[in-house]
Amino acid sequence: MSTNARVALLGFLVMLLVAMWVFAFLSKRFEKVASGVAALPPAEFERFTLVTLGSGGTFENQLRRGPALAVGLGADLVLIDAGRGVSEALRFASIPLEQPRQLLLTSLAIENVLGLDELWLTGWLRGRDTALAVYGPPGAKALVDGIARAYAAQAELQAETWALPEAGGRIEVLELGAGASFAVGALTVHAEPLAGGAQPALAWRVEGAGRSVVVAIGSASPDALAGAARGADFFVTEAVYGASLDRAREAGMQGLDVLMREAETHPKLESIGALAARAGVKSVVLTRLRPPPPFDWQYEDVIEAGGFRGPVYVAEDGDRLTP
Repeated sequence: MSTNARVALLGFLVMLLVAMWVFAFLSKRFEKVASGVAALPPAEFERFTLVTLGSGGTFENQLRRGPALAVGLGADLVLIDAGRGVSEALRFASIPLEQPRQLLLTSLAIENVLGLDELWLTGWLRGRDTALAVYGPPGAKALVDGIARAYAAQAELQAETWALPEAGGRIEVLELGAGASFAVGALTVHAEPLAGGAQPALAWRVEGAGRSVVVAIGSASPDALAGAARGADFFVTEAVYGASLDRAREAGMQGLDVLMREAETHPKLESIGALAARAGVKSVVLTRLRPPPPFDWQYEDVIEAGGFRGPVYVAEDGDRLTP
């Protein structure tokens, strides 16, 4: 083979490799873009599963979405709270936005409902063909009615533009009290008023396949939290790290009064270990932490020091936990 032929062959091979690299890059790029908009199949849960969709709290945090949880078994699931970015949180967890048909509100705190209109209208746009059922404490109906009135014109236009099913655009609200319970397929849901908070709150117990999750948010009362959590496989709770507030006070941190007022209505991290041991729970799931820990073990050690010997999970967005 002549020198010119070798050079031509080498050039052809180089061009082929470059073309293959470009094709692979573009394929990955198109796949990434498509994954953000393509329809998702319904999520299936082989085992009773808790998904921490969003683990943030009151204030914005670029690393944590607003508070939202899902509990699933088989094709059945319930959503607990709908905070900031709930649609992105569901997609990140590979759960179609239209799949949740039941939303359980722990309270009407702003952080819990900022994504409610998003869940309602975007889930309908994605193909939800039944009403979105919202269960919450007193005041839930007034809140939802206000949101529905505010978006009435836009919702009507969306329905006409995309020929959406009428039923999917409805929101049904039920305000619950002590002893309320209902079934969602293979899941059983129980609601109990949770005393000790700044506003009316509900503790939610979701059971399935002999397992249970208790979500108790919005109370600073150890007695109320321990009573709600009794015997749960997963006890999901929030907490304020008291030691961090003490250090901030010693350092003369500006704006500490606001943090101290907020801390008065939330349990201290230092109390959760003894509380969980007293309630006889199997594991503790920490969410909405104030402040979020740089390292999980820092908060796990605090819970263990309080006397709890079971697993402790410091939740991050998208975590899937099974008992």
